[in-house]
Amino acid sequence: MSLNDRKIISIILEECKGIEERCEGYREEIIDVISDIIEYERQHRVQGTNIQKRINDKCDAAARFLSEQRGIDVSAEG
Repeated sequence: MSLNDRKIISIILEECKGIEERCEGYREEIIDVISDIIEYERQHRVQGTNIQKRINDKCDAAARFLSEQRGIDVSAEG
């Protein structure tokens, strides 16, 4: 990992510490999502993969997590 990538990641992690904890595990979930998206981007640079679906799937999973933690029925909302 390049020095620039490490700096970007350290800035992102530092900013994540200031995120409001909307429910138990929220901050950790956001960090996981961001980490995965960064990894997808790294793979995309090397392999030229299409990452849009992977990012959408990851964001959808995070939304489901947040909804479940807050007791919201996502399927009923459409």
